[in-house]
Amino acid sequence: MPSYIRVNLKPKEEDRLLAGHPWVFANEVDKAPKSLSPGTLVEVVTSKGKSVGRGVASPSSKILIRLLTRDLTQDIDDAFIQKRVEAALTYRKGFQKKHKTDGMRLLFGEGDGLPGIIADGFGGDNAVLSCFSAGLKPFMPVIAKALQEGGYSHVYEKSVGEVCQKEGMPEFQGWLTEPGSLPMPFKEGGAQFRARPDQGQKTGFYLDFREARQRIHDLSKGKTLLDAFCYSGAASIQAALGGASDVLAIDSSQTALDEAAEIAKLNEVEGRIRFEKGDSFHAFKELKKGGKMFDGIILDPPPMAKSVHDLPAARTALKSLLGHSFDMLNPGGFLTVATCSHHFSWVLLEGVVREAVEESGRSFRLAERLSQPKDHPINISIPETEYLRALVLSEVF
Repeated sequence: MPSYIRVNLKPKEEDRLLAGHPWVFANEVDKAPKSLSPGTLVEVVTSKGKSVGRGVASPSSKILIRLLTRDLTQDIDDAFIQKRVEAALTYRKGFQKKHKTDGMRLLFGEGDGLPGIIADGFGGDNAVLSCFSAGLKPFMPVIAKALQEGGYSHVYEKSVGEVCQKEGMPEFQGWLTEPGSLPMPFKEGGAQFRARPDQGQKTGFYLDFREARQRIHDLSKGKTLLDAFCYSGAASIQAALGGASDVLAIDSSQTALDEAAEIAKLNEVEGRIRFEKGDSFHAFKELKKGGKMFDGIILDPPPMAKSVHDLPAARTALKSLLGHSFDMLNPGGFLTVATCSHHFSWVLLEGVVREAVEESGRSFRLAERLSQPKDHPINISIPETEYLRALVLSEVF
């Protein structure tokens, strides 16, 4: 039976935790034990001695402890972690057929009760696994094994970036199992895509924008489109497959654009998409000066508000993009705008869009609100699990 080190909270720090949030910050703890190391099993108690739950420690992180269970009869061991993975895979059964894709988020951190763990499946037998919690790093072999037993024979780990530094754990990128294919091909509707975890961002592909891409596909027949911040061109390709007559796709990464061009050829739509390298903020100004007009515009910028302190600048930047977009949008056109920051709330996003619409002097219908798909489950007690928000606007008259 595992042993647990007791960690005491400061007075009045337990409410959020008792409500179901798993993060225990270092400044909420009354004298953290010096014996804590990455993965140390802990039991968190209030200043009055009431148990809050059990979790794992990340001593170098501001998030000192991530709770995994409030049930003191449950031990945190390999079997416990394996059951969490199995439950996540069971929850997603039928998703691939329903959504006509074999690219799927398999593990979504706190949304699946495995804080800091992300896994995406591509093509049915390849998975990309990331760990952003030093506390769960010791369980990575168990997680990889559970994914294999769930049908993903080839597991590639990609745990890199600033988060690893904050967690005090080394970066790692490479196969945990027998190597699979790189790139990793998969399908999304009628499109053929591929993930590049070895060179792309995150797990190698942004699966969370799937439903927005489908809407763009459905709206694009016979239209000219501008896809700003296109990355590897997935939205542009879906637009072209939906019948768009011409798509201008812009991104600042030449590597991403080269990959996008290859995928466009794979889908036989390269003749209707022009990929151009450039800073989208600057490109918008130049396009506007040149009198360019489009029937549809896609705004899916990278995270502009990684913290609440970034919100004022992010709000200003997004409003500027929207203003330029409305100036270049043909009468009767549509616009899709998205933000992938938890801090950028629905109220804030819709407020910025409303101001930009008012200043444009035009009238737009809010055709749809889109969030992350269900393979990125939102835990109602953990607001941070909801991060993707998108609006689809269409001009009324």
